[in-house]
Amino acid sequence: MPTALRRILLCVLVITYTAPCLAETGDYLEEDPYADNNPGNNTGNRGSGVKASAPAEPASTSSRTKQQPRKYFNDDSKRVDAGVFHVGFALGGNFYIEPRVDNNQTPTGDFYKDFGFQAGAYFDHDYSELDENIPLMLRGMIGYKYMLSSVHAFSFDGMVRRMFRFSEHASFGIGMGASAAVWFRVQTATSPTEEIILLPSLLLGAGFEFNPFMVDFKWAINRVGADNVIMGFELYFGFRL
Repeated sequence: MPTALRRILLCVLVITYTAPCLAETGDYLEEDPYADNNPGNNTGNRGSGVKASAPAEPASTSSRTKQQPRKYFNDDSKRVDAGVFHVGFALGGNFYIEPRVDNNQTPTGDFYKDFGFQAGAYFDHDYSELDENIPLMLRGMIGYKYMLSSVHAFSFDGMVRRMFRFSEHASFGIGMGASAAVWFRVQTATSPTEEIILLPSLLLGAGFEFNPFMVDFKWAINRVGADNVIMGFELYFGFRL
């Protein structure tokens, strides 16, 4: 083979094998086109010796307004209290009258008249002691009464009273209400039979409160009718807690 032809083939082989290597070297040494546009990218400043600036922090998105406590009820109106609550204990005497009846349960025109005693526990809601100056009191009582020499009664009384306050510790009240009582009458000479009856009554009352002491008077009208009325007068002395 001629010498000139060998040289041409050798040059072609050298160019064929060295061309890909030169292309890869050029790609590696080529400058990053995004180096100037992204200052936070450290790869674009490789070899430049300049430290890339830190990326800017995002602006705070927190609200500057102070959060108010959440309200579940929007009614801010003033509320009147349920009254000053008192519990009291009292005892005293009573005087009851009852018509006499014959064997046919017909009134004879005469009356039994007798003294007795009673004791009970009071429960007061006193609105007159509030700053709103409401002159009312609600009073309830649970008590035991012995009357007419043969009657045991267990009663519950409820009353609304109009209060007149003289000072911080003294007041006077008048009122009215109702009572429900269970009467148990034992057998005696004047009452030959035993009986248990439910006897409601109308109450009219008045009394003083000298805190913590109290005086209470009641007029109980149990039954109204011609020669058939049953009524009683009750006087209590006690104290309130």
